Amino acid sequence: MRIGVDIDDVLCKTTELVHECLDEYSKNFGIDDLDIMNDEDLKDNFFNIYREKIYREAEVKKNCSSVLKRLRSKGNEIYLITGRTRFMETSSYDIFQITEDWLKNNGIEADAIITSAYGETKADACRKYNIDVMIDDDPLNYQKITSIGKRCLLFDDHGKFALKQDYVTDWLEVEKEIEKMSK
Repeated sequence: MRIGVDIDDVLCKTTELVHECLDEYSKNFGIDDLDIMNDEDLKDNFFNIYREKIYREAEVKKNCSSVLKRLRSKGNEIYLITGRTRFMETSSYDIFQITEDWLKNNGIEADAIITSAYGETKADACRKYNIDVMIDDDPLNYQKITSIGKRCLLFDDHGKFALKQDYVTDWLEVEKEIEKMSK
């Protein structure tokens, strides 16, 4: 089985670290967190300062690496399909290399990493790479992927979404769902 996996908020706790960095940024500049996220220039400046830190230091989700190892050991292929791009216009660092280093440091192995995929392009990547099931935390991606006839599990370990079909809250649930699909 070919399994697609999003990175941010599926493999790692990206949003939690973004909020910590937002608190720091807002205190340093005397700006409210919501003002930062609602103003494109402030948001761009924030991410220009903190993106590298966020991608390097986000904590891996519980059981993620062990479940992925077990899935691969059973012959499944893992494709990381992410909205991250290789280079950002305003950065001097290679986001792809940072991502590869983070994966290695956290014991996560994949057969391929597909970047710059969100919404339609993530669904296109699922089609192109013949992904059997995608694991994503974004309802828009869920909608786009399922609309092309692909299976998608909506990963939500914070109880944000009302959808309970195709819904998983942790990596052990992901493993159980994939085992059911394999039978």
